[in-house]
Amino acid sequence: MKHAAGKIRNADDPVPSVKCSVSVDGTWQRRGYSSLNGVVIAISILSGKVIDMEVMSQFCKKCDAKTSSSSFALKHQCANHKGSSGNMEVIGAYRIFEHSVNSRGLIYSEYFADGDSKGYDEIKDIYGTNSVVKCECIGHVKNE
Repeated sequence: MKHAAGKIRNADDPVPSVKCSVSVDGTWQRRGYSSLNGVVIAISILSGKVIDMEVMSQFCKKCDAKTSSSSFALKHQCANHKGSSGNMEVIGAYRIFEHSVNSRGLIYSEYFADGDSKGYDEIKDIYGTNSVVKCECIGHVKNE
């Protein structure tokens, strides 16, 4: 993913951050709002490659089996979401946009998503007032 992001952001370019457009979508282990696991993915509109992702989990079998004081449980941080499964896409999108400059050297200035995406309200001002523009993804519009 860093390699795909690096192709968007020319390594020789002295500009610290480059603007780019991303399509953001989430999926879950189970349909509905009862899934314990999900993933949110950011795909570059320019290259069509995955440039970032956030795995969301409400439960870890290994952590649950170990005592909370074990060294494994203290180092292991896989259960990274509390709350509704439906909110995973919103939180995941926020995390992806939040670390985009530091981890990828990219500013995701255009947000392509499906019409029911709630993530935009959380990220539209993440780089400054109205710094992210929401665009309807034709692939999602076509499927509705």
